[in-house]
Amino acid sequence: MATLTLGLIHPGVGGVCFRVAQILWRLFMRPNKLIALAGALAVAASALFAGAVEASESPLIGLTDGNTLVRFNSARPGQTRTIKIRDVNGTVIGIDFRPANKLLYALTDTNYLYTIDPATGASTFISVLPTPFGGGNKSGFDFNPSADRLRLVGKHTNENLRVNVDTNEVFPDTDVVYDANDVNAGKDPNVSGSGYINNVAAAPATRLYDIDIALDVLVIQDPPNDGILKTVGPLGADFGPTAGFDIFIDDNGVNSAFAISGATLYAVDLVTGKATNVGTVGNGSLNFVGLAAVPAK
Repeated sequence: MATLTLGLIHPGVGGVCFRVAQILWRLFMRPNKLIALAGALAVAASALFAGAVEASESPLIGLTDGNTLVRFNSARPGQTRTIKIRDVNGTVIGIDFRPANKLLYALTDTNYLYTIDPATGASTFISVLPTPFGGGNKSGFDFNPSADRLRLVGKHTNENLRVNVDTNEVFPDTDVVYDANDVNAGKDPNVSGSGYINNVAAAPATRLYDIDIALDVLVIQDPPNDGILKTVGPLGADFGPTAGFDIFIDDNGVNSAFAISGATLYAVDLVTGKATNVGTVGNGSLNFVGLAAVPAK
């Protein structure tokens, strides 16, 4: 399947723009119509460009550093349900829902890949990655909804891997690096959270965002396979040594980004990068290393 990444679509635009994209995708998704599709999307995005949309009420699952899932709602982060992950080899370092089947996937520090039942914590073994990922729990972990590939971005290693979870193929892409013309050019990236917008199966357009916890900035990784990082803006908050990040899309096609550091939940503006403190998750005693937005039904 071809993957279209359209930089002109504003991440905070309401559902109208995304719905237009879906309609155009169905009408024009033929090899000789890709250019027409991109042009039509650009026109739609320009016409419907709007200011940033405030974060919606979103169901989320946090991953702690102790193989535990914590379910909560962004509007009520203090009310949580804890589920212990069972029968996995090693420590889980990342989780994400795969748009293609809406299953929750998890990777351990021993490179074992599983699906996890978010209600019970029961695990189902998928594979062992043939190419080890050395990023640990301070890394980005997210599915590309258009290409249906798992993206792994290593904080300390700057690794940039693409995984086909069906065939267990791992494609080492170019290590992440700041664009030569970026305000942070020459600085060492420290990506500890990644998320794609328009996180639905076969999304007609998407874009990858990362959080750099050393510089405390939101960045765009574009093109994702080339690992080029472009700074969106400062988070305005001092993130700790680990962070989780994901982007929820509601039934109207509105994207809302969230990040978690320590036990503090933030809503992240994808236009400016600003992180707004939403509240403390649970009683504040847990240390979170990952975050996954539960897909809309």
